[in-house]
Amino acid sequence: MFICFLAPNDDQVPVRLLPQQDGNYKVKWTPIMTGRHTVDVSFAGQQIQGSPFFIEVFDINKIRVDNFYSGGVAEIAGFSLNTSQAGHVEHNIQVMSPTGRSVTVETIENRVGEFSVTYTPSEIGPHKIYMSVGGLEVPGSPFTQEIGERLLPMAHGEGLYHGEEDKPATFYIESGGMVGEPTVTVDGPNAFATCSIDPQTQGRYSVTYIPMEVGMFDLYVLWNGKNIHGSPFHPKVVNPRKVHVVGGWQHYMDSQERILLTVNNEKQIPFDCSDAGPGKLRAEVKGPTGSIPCRVDDHNVKNSVVCFTPREEGKHQIHVYWADIPISNSPFLGYAISKMILTGWGLKEAIVREEAEFIIDASQAGSGDPEVQLTGVKAEVSVFVTPLGGGKYRCTYIPTIPGAYLLHISWNTHKLRDSPFKVNVIDPFYPNTVIVEGEGLKGGLLGHDLDIRIDTRKAGPGELTVYCRGPNKAVYCELEDNHDGTYRLCVKAQETGRHILQVKYGGEHVHGSPFEFQVSAQPGASKVQVSGSGIEDGILATFNSRFIVETQGAGAGQLMVRIWGPKRAFQVEMSRDSQKDCTFLCRYDPIECGLYIIIVKWSKVDVPGSPFHVNIVDTQVELKQYLSPVQVPPWREDIGDVGTHSFRDFPTVKC
Repeated sequence: MFICFLAPNDDQVPVRLLPQQDGNYKVKWTPIMTGRHTVDVSFAGQQIQGSPFFIEVFDINKIRVDNFYSGGVAEIAGFSLNTSQAGHVEHNIQVMSPTGRSVTVETIENRVGEFSVTYTPSEIGPHKIYMSVGGLEVPGSPFTQEIGERLLPMAHGEGLYHGEEDKPATFYIESGGMVGEPTVTVDGPNAFATCSIDPQTQGRYSVTYIPMEVGMFDLYVLWNGKNIHGSPFHPKVVNPRKVHVVGGWQHYMDSQERILLTVNNEKQIPFDCSDAGPGKLRAEVKGPTGSIPCRVDDHNVKNSVVCFTPREEGKHQIHVYWADIPISNSPFLGYAISKMILTGWGLKEAIVREEAEFIIDASQAGSGDPEVQLTGVKAEVSVFVTPLGGGKYRCTYIPTIPGAYLLHISWNTHKLRDSPFKVNVIDPFYPNTVIVEGEGLKGGLLGHDLDIRIDTRKAGPGELTVYCRGPNKAVYCELEDNHDGTYRLCVKAQETGRHILQVKYGGEHVHGSPFEFQVSAQPGASKVQVSGSGIEDGILATFNSRFIVETQGAGAGQLMVRIWGPKRAFQVEMSRDSQKDCTFLCRYDPIECGLYIIIVKWSKVDVPGSPFHVNIVDTQVELKQYLSPVQVPPWREDIGDVGTHSFRDFPTVKC
């Protein structure tokens, strides 16, 4: 069996078809608007007899009864009935006199859904007006209308029944030229409201009052000191501006200041109506293609909750009313998205002639089917969608041309949020062919840049990225592109210890990455000590040229010893006291008198006392008479033989 419900605007109304034990079916549905609904019933593909059926839907709460007026006995009394917003439905009106007699009623339809109801009373006293629509009693029924002995003015207008706090409310008194004057008193829950009476033409008076509080008011209209018929009236004063969302709107908004909605997930928005006065909260929700069912749970006296379930993606207009007056900022804009999860690299990038994939998880998106399309400037790529069950789908494609593409994904013909996605298709790359080399990979000294060379010429197209981290923090790296597929990497270490260097190409580690190296502290030349008779003045015949260089505590570094003296007048020797310590024994055995200059450097930095000036003479007298050293040229790394003098180096050693 198939049943289709259509609202007056041709929107389809959700239906639940419940099979019964006796073979019949129970149909449950909730109308979303008033008016004529069409019901199409078919069985085994054929419409049943009488289909389609028609059902008139009405809303009894939208029926308005007002503008009561009356005179005396044998004079016409009546009121207005408005069902234009309630839907087309038959109504029944009965007027009973004080003695229980039925009074003849005449109803005239002035416009569609707007009626004038009149009757002619024959008795003095209160008349009861019973009113029902579609078999249901209209709220407020029975109404009471007082019939007096003589004719009194009548009053009509919205201000007799409704008002809004801090805003003028108006009604009219029709005296028909009678002699006298009106008196009006408006009594609120805590104070009287100031009102003004403005005489107009043909015996009409316009009465305006401004209520300063919400609640049920007592409005007395007197003519020559006597209540007119219907007085006192009881207008309900409300303030829809005092209806607020519990907790504030920020809890419900997305980044674009829209109420965040999810397709097929019920949305509940609680409102605090405790200060808004007598009334009820009402809401209407319109989706991209029409109205959707909406209900208001008002079991709590203080709060009312607006509940609805979006059925499609897109903008939704949420209209909220208090006592049929829109609250502040209504309608509110909501935006519904499908609760779908997309995963996989194929959403962002792919490689030419290699299969790319991604997964669509629509298990919480309701019924539907995905539509996927991948388009580019040069080509369109076929995407194969394979159901995996449970609302999940595997999507695969194989691009053949590199470039930028757009991936369009829709659910039930509606585009997903953020669709289309940008997909970058690149040529294959080979990170294992990237060459990383250079002295910098062996480590170095703190304060000295580490130089590394990277060659990507055989790796194909891809992005080169580097990252280096020391024991405690990241290291600043400068990557210089030589624009020929090669790069120069300069690593500027800021701390000593173990460092890890990652080199990636196309997001993957190159061969050997990550690299590990040590950064050591700067060698301390000031810690090197030189001692011994070989660096002191002496007599040639008894001179001991031996001296000791102690590098303990100087850290890692390189020792260099050079001697400047008479040409071919000395030989140099240097030995390590032990391979495990940093003590060096040096001698140069001079065979001629003269000035000898001994230069000692640690990692190219002079140690304390260097250069040492040593004067070697023949006799003790000459040694005592020696006053000042011979001036020698400044030390230069590239100096060679100088006249009758020469340099000689001890072997350079590391410690």
